[in-house]
Amino acid sequence: MIEVAAIFIGVGFIFSICSRSNKTNAEFLDEATMVDELKGLGEFLETKPLNNTVVVFGTVGSTSTVETMCKSALGVFVEETATVTYDRRNCVGLTREHESTLVNRKEVSWYLEDGTARVNVTNYQHAKGFDDILRTYSSTVPVSKHFKRLLSVEEITICDPDSCESWENVLEIGTPLTIVGAAGRDKDGNITIRHVYQVFNKRIELKKLISKMESKSVNYGNFSIYFAAMGMVLLALSLLQDDD
Repeated sequence: MIEVAAIFIGVGFIFSICSRSNKTNAEFLDEATMVDELKGLGEFLETKPLNNTVVVFGTVGSTSTVETMCKSALGVFVEETATVTYDRRNCVGLTREHESTLVNRKEVSWYLEDGTARVNVTNYQHAKGFDDILRTYSSTVPVSKHFKRLLSVEEITICDPDSCESWENVLEIGTPLTIVGAAGRDKDGNITIRHVYQVFNKRIELKKLISKMESKSVNYGNFSIYFAAMGMVLLALSLLQDDD
């Protein structure tokens, strides 16, 4: 019963973390300023706000692109990953394993546009939600050259050539984005989103999103209390049984 109690308490702890995460994110977004049109960023910065975090919407644009595996894809950011699936021989037989490696990462300068203005975007790769806005393309081009050291081991053999794949994650021109980030000006005085904190691949309603996060925080908090309380009850019952 102690094991079950530990599971309940652990689940309660996880729900507690989720609750705090949603609450913190909701509070952060609540302090951001929604700028309906990109041309309004100039006026916003003129007020010299203490908090320069803004929420803006537009589509990805650029004066140049990076080459991708898919010739029809026009990207401003490309990250290529190679994956290999292999069998490793050991004392109990064969164990199927996977390994991935970053092959290449390419990017060009890009901006957000909405018909009223263009705003350059920098420092975006580590933003929350960034991976969700990328489009993935796969190819079965040979990737063994990226795993020479691994494949030189005698105990390892490729189990299926078709399982060796190359993947590209691409941020494409024309992608609609809502960006939460710090607005400012670059060294030339151009308005820029100089640091992206969070990104969504569609237009969002800020108040509705905040309300949803607050609701999730409350629900997760209630679940946390329930599971933690049940875990403590089970733990107490287990200790009482041991005393008997």
